[in-house]
Amino acid sequence: MRKTLYLLFIVVMLAGCVPQKEILYLQDKDKDYTEQTFENKKAQNKIKNFDQIYIQVSSFDNGEVNFMSNDANRYGGGRTEADIAMVSYTVDRDGTVKLPILGKTEVVDLTPNEAAEKIRKELESYLNTPSVRVSFVNKSITVLGSVDNPGRYFYSSEYLNVFQAIGLAGDVTEYGNRREVMIIRDSEDKVTRKKIDLTQVDLLAKSDLYLQSDDIVYVAPLKRRYWGFQAFPWSIIISSITAFVLVAEYVK
Repeated sequence: MRKTLYLLFIVVMLAGCVPQKEILYLQDKDKDYTEQTFENKKAQNKIKNFDQIYIQVSSFDNGEVNFMSNDANRYGGGRTEADIAMVSYTVDRDGTVKLPILGKTEVVDLTPNEAAEKIRKELESYLNTPSVRVSFVNKSITVLGSVDNPGRYFYSSEYLNVFQAIGLAGDVTEYGNRREVMIIRDSEDKVTRKKIDLTQVDLLAKSDLYLQSDDIVYVAPLKRRYWGFQAFPWSIIISSITAFVLVAEYVK
């Protein structure tokens, strides 16, 4: 009887444990390395339909002549992210932005630097030595599933990789499946989904490492059902074992 109870207790304890290999990122067979280098050329981000872009124009003309001046006095307030968002341009369905004097200017499928150079050349007929800077505004990703703080997160850096995105959401929970992370991407009237494995070190050399704005990252739960120690139903287990012992002794 005691052996049966001990065996039952061990089985219950093991059922609540998660193997270490399920929670380690970037696992490598070579555990004795001191430094590794992975080549991963970043693709340049291009402007897409419905993107929000900030266009900053400066020239030797004063603010009255420079009709595209972005100085703080022109719009009021400072240059916070909220201020920039209010004076940004949204790329229309046809891939253009409507600019003062210039009218509709096509920027879709151009990098921010390429769009800036195109606008600069068009402004040379109106401004004295114009200088143009174009940048993305309100870039965001959404992290869902088995993470500590699921939600939508905004970022301002040019590139964001999947580990940084998961870090924004407080990391994957102990019971999240790091081998099944789905990236959902909406682009050019198509929605694609792709699974990546965060435990594979080869991910560092793949383009899947980097996310695009508006991507959705979904971390699937492990297939088995787990209980955390803080939520483990000790009272139910102990009561069941006690009842089992009493019934067994009575029958005996």
